[in-house]
Amino acid sequence: MPAIFRMLALGALLASPLALAATYADPVSKARFMLPPGWKVRASVANRIRVLKVIPPKADQRERAAIEVQIGVRKPGRGDTLPRLAAMFRQEDGDREAANFVRVNQKAGRLVTEYRDGRFVSNRLWIVRHNLHVIQLVDKNRLLEARCTANASEFKTYRRQMESICLSVALAKK
Repeated sequence: MPAIFRMLALGALLASPLALAATYADPVSKARFMLPPGWKVRASVANRIRVLKVIPPKADQRERAAIEVQIGVRKPGRGDTLPRLAAMFRQEDGDREAANFVRVNQKAGRLVTEYRDGRFVSNRLWIVRHNLHVIQLVDKNRLLEARCTANASEFKTYRRQMESICLSVALAKK
């Protein structure tokens, strides 16, 4: 009997949408991450930095949940050390609340944080956004940043898909 349960559990795992995710590798920035089925990647340039925008498959996810996933590689600033960045996220700043989760992995050179911020949208409506932010100091010249954001009311619905993207982000070795 236990073998049947193991087979059913394996079948359920393989049938889940995240099990069908593929690895995306950007040929220019060398960033790679898990891409859930149906999601697309569009590259753009903002402030002379190549930014990968990961777009969900359905219009209602883009509109109602206002999902934004951006991945980019930039040169670190002078104060961009993991302890300093972690301390910054632990404090509120303007419309950003203090992070409810901050984890620094010095060995991997990686900071993972979750926080909420707010902004006014059309008709003076205040929207609270939930952010999953991953920062990795690759070397002295490269900082990899992935930010997965959605309206706070919808974040839980899309959390697993956004985590699969942002938490899997890595940079290929030079």
